[in-house]
Amino acid sequence: MQKLFLWVVCFGMSTAYATNFQVTEVYVTGTDVTDSAVADAKDIIDYSDNKSDKKISVANDLDNTQVGVQTTEDLKQKLDIDPQYLKALSEHSQWQHLLFYKNGKAEVISSDFYLTDLNAQSTDSFSLYDELIATLKNVRDDSIVCRYPARYLWLDRHLPELKIDLQRCPNLPDSNQEISLILVSNYLKNPASSFGHVLVKTSAAMESGDHVTGQLSGKDLLNNSYNFGARIPPTDNGVMYAIKGLFGFYDAGFSEAEFFKHDAVYSKNEQRDMWEYVLNLEAFETQLLNYHLYEAKSARFDYYFIKQNCGYRSGEILELISDVKTTERLGPWYAPDYVFDQLIEYNDDANNNTSPLVASVRYLPSEQTQLRQKFVQLPTSIQTVINSVIRTENTASLLTLNSEDRALAIDFLILHRTYKISQNDTPQNQALKKQLLSQRFTLPASNNLAKLMIPDKPSPALSNKTTQTKVILSEESAQIGVSLFVKDPLNPYNDINKRFEAVQVSFGYDFDEDKLALTDFVFLDMQQIEDLAQPLAGEPKLSWQLKTGTRTDLFTGDNHSPYGQAGIGAGIMFGAQVLGYGMVNAVVHDQDRHLDVGVELGLRTKRQGQAAELSYSTNKREGRSPISQTELTLRQQLSKNNDARIKVTHTDTHTNNNVVNDSDSLNASVAWHYYW
Repeated sequence: MQKLFLWVVCFGMSTAYATNFQVTEVYVTGTDVTDSAVADAKDIIDYSDNKSDKKISVANDLDNTQVGVQTTEDLKQKLDIDPQYLKALSEHSQWQHLLFYKNGKAEVISSDFYLTDLNAQSTDSFSLYDELIATLKNVRDDSIVCRYPARYLWLDRHLPELKIDLQRCPNLPDSNQEISLILVSNYLKNPASSFGHVLVKTSAAMESGDHVTGQLSGKDLLNNSYNFGARIPPTDNGVMYAIKGLFGFYDAGFSEAEFFKHDAVYSKNEQRDMWEYVLNLEAFETQLLNYHLYEAKSARFDYYFIKQNCGYRSGEILELISDVKTTERLGPWYAPDYVFDQLIEYNDDANNNTSPLVASVRYLPSEQTQLRQKFVQLPTSIQTVINSVIRTENTASLLTLNSEDRALAIDFLILHRTYKISQNDTPQNQALKKQLLSQRFTLPASNNLAKLMIPDKPSPALSNKTTQTKVILSEESAQIGVSLFVKDPLNPYNDINKRFEAVQVSFGYDFDEDKLALTDFVFLDMQQIEDLAQPLAGEPKLSWQLKTGTRTDLFTGDNHSPYGQAGIGAGIMFGAQVLGYGMVNAVVHDQDRHLDVGVELGLRTKRQGQAAELSYSTNKREGRSPISQTELTLRQQLSKNNDARIKVTHTDTHTNNNVVNDSDSLNASVAWHYYW
């Protein structure tokens, strides 16, 4: 119990310094949710015009309650609907998704979302049929119809005799807006954001030129977006957020805001890349989904940090208009990029009879990415002057350039200073930006900076899934492990300079001792390497890593020793796919002296489906000789979600009575990794 408490505290403290308590983000992983639909949209009973002989009065269901200008008695006289048809409608998969009904339970916890008794919806006895009847009762009540436009649009499609006119609802969104899902990259400075994020965006139909990599028009920034987030009291700190978020003590919901507000948070403040997946929908699907998002704003849900989160809820809306099963996932966790993984697989599996669900994917680089990519395309003479201004905050060196180059340099510096202001809005930064703007007004107009194009970057959803099972075999032992969340820098489409792993458990079987034991538990493992050779001045140079869990202690051999490791250092990129780094580490633990210090060096490279990593580390504990390890890993991609690895480890324990083993050891193993 003490060790479990230590793990939770380690995680809480790691999030406390960085967690951003805004209702702008909900994070990580999902649950095994099965669509309990009885009848699919394609299989719903099709009643033709000659079904009058099958009609039966539904007087027992529609009472004489007054609804708007017309009573339900009037409605009953006009509509005689087969109750079996109504029953089938209530069991329709789309009706269930409109009500957020899963596994025999209504999931919305807010009191005003359902028209039937709240007490009924809070239990397993919630009736889809009763909710359908209650919705039909109010078909002539404009206040109800305009509150639930998705329900009534759907009912009008299956019961056209209702003649529902949503045009009388003046405040509804444009139902013809195209809909996109946006994948926001992970953000290691805040562990709660380490799994990425999902947004839903609506926009007017765009021309082909509007969907350009790296460019957001003013019209696009003003489009609406829907964000699913937990409602966190401002008094809750990082530790409380971690604990309450894990165990469902928060509620959450969708909020609507202009897209520029989210772009400011993710692209400009946190410097996170985004990928926009524009959905390919038919007219009715588009209308239904737009209205469903409108309805969803009034719904509140229980929130679970690793389960029913932004990815789960945002992906869930896709199940309303397609048969892609975004929420059907093994295990009680759900990573946001799993939604996009499902979209990609659905697109790949689409046949001639099924249209792809994704119309296009647009890369939206962060402000930092845009500046770095444009800077390297500038002539060296302009780069030198720009770096001089950034370092000295003196614009005198701009006078050494001709007017055209000076305009280009100032345009870049204005963007750069705006970027810096988003990080640190100081009077000094504002003053320099005003000075640059004043100088720019004296020069001819130019769009040379805008002509510098940002290279496209593939979506991380193209990489393997985020849950990993591994099997490792060596001459001495066999090992099996599971990691709930993995972003391995050796895997395709993952950033080579970022590593992330959470909740990894490994069991090993020792052939010599005929013994099975827990060999390793990693609660959190994060690493971010910054490029020391980054040509743009003023960019971050410090690399860091953080790791916590339990493991076998190298010096004593004690199993299940809790530890926390932190390191700082530097890295350098050699091209796009080769990275070297060095770290100085400190490790706290429950063994004697309670502190180790060490040095770690690493080299990574990858190309297409192959990757390799070479690392060396040495650790020193007071009163003991150093222990060094050299490790070589070779990785071969087998398929999208399978890889094979060869790992060779050399441990130098030196000759000392205070170490576990007084001889050098060399161990080779082969491993298979499966991602799901």
